[in-house]
Amino acid sequence: MDKMQNTTKNAAVKRPEVKCYFSAKTLERDREKKQNGLTCFAIPEVGVIFKNSSYGSWYELEYLSLISLLRFIEANQTAFENQKISIMCSSPLLVYQMNENSGCQSELLPFRNLALAYKRRLNFSLSWIPEVENRAQNGRMDLPPLKISFDFNFEDLQKKTQ
Repeated sequence: MDKMQNTTKNAAVKRPEVKCYFSAKTLERDREKKQNGLTCFAIPEVGVIFKNSSYGSWYELEYLSLISLLRFIEANQTAFENQKISIMCSSPLLVYQMNENSGCQSELLPFRNLALAYKRRLNFSLSWIPEVENRAQNGRMDLPPLKISFDFNFEDLQKKTQ
């Protein structure tokens, strides 16, 4: 009987949720023009903010931000074991393209396909949030002071996103 109670108890335990945010920034408002910009992601629960200069359209940079975040999660899997990963961004188009596996511009196809390959390997949800709530975009530095217990790997991120 005790074994059955433990099994039921373990099944009811919710996995802790890690909220991850990503965004892109460009100087000009034209989202299709290739230009200098930033790829960004933030994982406040573990005290990580990543920003990298990149070149591309705003849409390409959004996908590069997501791919950078996914590469970081994959390179640091032990930090995210047994946790539900919720990824959020303020690009409704990207969320729709990823969640509905819908068509996209041919220039974005390689980015979307790579992100979908990560989605098959990593178990995460992707959802839209308003820009003011996107902690990667708005530059909020209100991360909690944490004593980091993980040795995060940032080495390959810059090389792979350029």
